[in-house]
Amino acid sequence: MKNVLSRLRTNSYWIVTILFICIKLCLHFLTNTNYELHRDELLYFNMGDHLSFGYASVPPLIGFMAFAVKTLTGYSVFGIRLIPALLGGASVYIIAKIIRELKGGIPALIMASSAYLLSPGFLLFDTLFTPNVIEQFFWLLLTYCFFQLVLKNDPKRWIWIGIIAGLAFLNKYSIVFVIVGFIIALSATPNGKLLISNYFFYSMLLFVILILPNLWWQYSHNWPVFYHMKELKDTQLHVLNYSDFFVDVFTLNSASTIIWVVGLTSLLFFKKETKYQYIGIASCIVIFLFFIMHGKGYYILGIIPFLFAYGGYTLEKYLRGKFFSIYYALFSFVMAASLMSLPYGLPLLTFKQLINYSKKNDSYVVYPFSRWEDGKKHTVSQIYADMTGWHELTGYVALAYQKLPKEEKNKCTIFGERNYGYAGAVHFYGKEYGLPDAVTFLDSYTLWAPDSIPLGPVIYINNQIGRFNNLFHQITEIGCVTNPYFREKGLKVFLCRNPKTDIREVYKQKAQEEKKIYE
Repeated sequence: MKNVLSRLRTNSYWIVTILFICIKLCLHFLTNTNYELHRDELLYFNMGDHLSFGYASVPPLIGFMAFAVKTLTGYSVFGIRLIPALLGGASVYIIAKIIRELKGGIPALIMASSAYLLSPGFLLFDTLFTPNVIEQFFWLLLTYCFFQLVLKNDPKRWIWIGIIAGLAFLNKYSIVFVIVGFIIALSATPNGKLLISNYFFYSMLLFVILILPNLWWQYSHNWPVFYHMKELKDTQLHVLNYSDFFVDVFTLNSASTIIWVVGLTSLLFFKKETKYQYIGIASCIVIFLFFIMHGKGYYILGIIPFLFAYGGYTLEKYLRGKFFSIYYALFSFVMAASLMSLPYGLPLLTFKQLINYSKKNDSYVVYPFSRWEDGKKHTVSQIYADMTGWHELTGYVALAYQKLPKEEKNKCTIFGERNYGYAGAVHFYGKEYGLPDAVTFLDSYTLWAPDSIPLGPVIYINNQIGRFNNLFHQITEIGCVTNPYFREKGLKVFLCRNPKTDIREVYKQKAQEEKKIYE
């Protein structure tokens, strides 16, 4: 009878898990085409046409994933955003596995999965095809492997840790902070004996073998990662205060913050949880490292899902009997507050509706990413402002292109002024118009830019004509993007014809100058 009841409880547990996974997938499948592609998605999708062991701002994995997406689904917004949704569903499964291996039950699963499911930050990143969602999945998977390393007391788990860490490095270099955090944490606890194993060194060897092609690419291109980090610091991170880091962490998780804080507190201070204290210590080390480096709050999101799992497990374990009413009260609060934050994590509303909703609920709900990279607060989050306007822009570029006779079309260059969003939009949305790819000198587009262009018309994308006024006799403003929610509102498209000088030479010199940093 006991075996039957145990089986029923197990089956019920996994049925609830499957239900949460289905809800997670449905949330994204029903909304992920409501807004246009984000500017970063446009860049990463284009990497699928330029397979390499590295890119200017990221390692190579996202490019190979983009190639797979493009091969299987073509130029489809739904297809592009399928991978992040599936990774989100897989994260729910890992959370369920962690709780089950801790011998937690359905109440812990419901609390932890709901916290993850309705967290605005994870809803946002599980919508977008970027390395961030892959990073968050790898961090969770790696934490789970470290958890199993101690749970099973099996040094052979180091092999999986080495493989996963290597793949994670090929997605984002930030995995190094997680590895450092766990090695220090293990060393500081009785679990440090697991470091004295041949499998630990085999793991390190596997890690090095996996990352070696990317390291060679970085070396042969003059270490673009350091140039990118400096540019990031100079253009974005310099406006952040230390307090902004924790404000971002809170707003990205809304009321779900309570659950992961409970999990972290339990790991660090509860006597009965000392076996896994190293995970709490590692989490604190990772948070501290990004904090002192003036990182953005979302940089640490990858450590949160495990803490959701442990928070749910802790609440179920310690709020038994007469205290279980506290569990219900907390769950109700988290659900209510998280549901109010839902439009900030999912593209549910039109932009006008979103602004009105934000004004009405400003006293109750904090809007994540409402502070842009310029350090100022805006009515629409920067992420959403980067998910509109691109189709309108491409329409103006197409209009300019169609004005050219066939012989001029063959010699036409589309040039965007230092913005990969411009070039990415022309690449993705321009397919329906038959547009050639655009050229720009920013990020990996600098590497992909041709060394020379033909002598012919140029379709120029920028806020103003600027120096191009001195290069062409005939300049026509074709259109201006008027979308009020677009971060690049006021962006113009110019058709430039009849060069005053040999633009081939002008371009050649510019290309050589821009590409020099990668030589």
